[in-house]
Amino acid sequence: MSDQSLRDDLVRLTSELIAIPSTDDRPDQLQAVIDYAERYAQALPGVFVHRVEYEGKPSLIATLRDTRAPKFMLNAHLDVVAARPEQFNPTVRDGRIYGRASQDMKGSGAVLLRLLRDLAAQPAPPDVGFMFVSDEEIGGERGTGYLAEQGWSCQFFLAAEPTDMQICYAQKGVLWVEATLPGKPAHGSRPWDGTNAIATLRDGLVALEQRFPTPDEPAWLTTVVPTVVQGGATSNRLPEDVHIIFDVRHVPDEQPDQIIAAMQECFDGPVRLVRGGSPLNTNPADSFVQQLAAAYQAVSGQPALLYREHFASDARFYSDLRIPAVCFGPVGAGLHSDEEWVSIDSLVELYHVLARFVAE
Repeated sequence: MSDQSLRDDLVRLTSELIAIPSTDDRPDQLQAVIDYAERYAQALPGVFVHRVEYEGKPSLIATLRDTRAPKFMLNAHLDVVAARPEQFNPTVRDGRIYGRASQDMKGSGAVLLRLLRDLAAQPAPPDVGFMFVSDEEIGGERGTGYLAEQGWSCQFFLAAEPTDMQICYAQKGVLWVEATLPGKPAHGSRPWDGTNAIATLRDGLVALEQRFPTPDEPAWLTTVVPTVVQGGATSNRLPEDVHIIFDVRHVPDEQPDQIIAAMQECFDGPVRLVRGGSPLNTNPADSFVQQLAAAYQAVSGQPALLYREHFASDARFYSDLRIPAVCFGPVGAGLHSDEEWVSIDSLVELYHVLARFVAE
């Protein structure tokens, strides 16, 4: 196999995946993108293919042995965020593939499909599973989360999220928290007759900033960011109440109940958790992480970089089960933007690193 032939095939696979507009509001296209992976896997001899659906979200697991717990599980999500129609027409230029989800993460999906094909052709394939899901962009609970709950296990989980070929071993947990601040309505000309819930909100935000200061640059700290505010119905009346939603990103050492309790101390009104997701928290000294780092160095000639990230991914579901998990994937930019792209060279490199990693 030449790198040129591999390169051409990865461009083809990535482009065909991009052309499927698999957004959450188009369930037929979520089915179509998993259909694509299923047809590809079923055409390979010796591959065990399982299709699962939960609450309308299809997933596919392909294993090289008849097991629900392969040694390695490689994961890619094939759902994408919304885009204009032309963004589903991939273009190739300057060594890059442009299009919606080229970087996040249909390029990685293409790498996993091609790797599945090549490993399946070996006389004694390694013990690897491939997981393709369709709801990561909206939380992952009905894809990777559900599969983990249903007993699809492994010794090491790798989500091929775009990480610029660095190994992400930790990610912050996410909490969406709502506070409701009561007021006492009154005419705007007579504020002394009421209680202004917006003023109550102002005081709470000042206290919150003291408890959780907003960093001016990337920092491995818990952040609490107000993202939605609703209150008031007319310009000349004090609002009856104000609702505010916070996006909380917390480091693994801080527990959700402690964070919510600290937030409650800042506000004169109930604070409640709306939705949450656990952090990814893998020991960078784990033997599988070091094996992956060694595979990267052997392929690239450069030492692997290990790092922590502020956003969440599906890797957290396996970290929750105390299974070492990381994110590791290609180079790209423009995530979720009009100019999203992935480096073709990095897709080829990702293929070689993963092939070496699972063979050791």
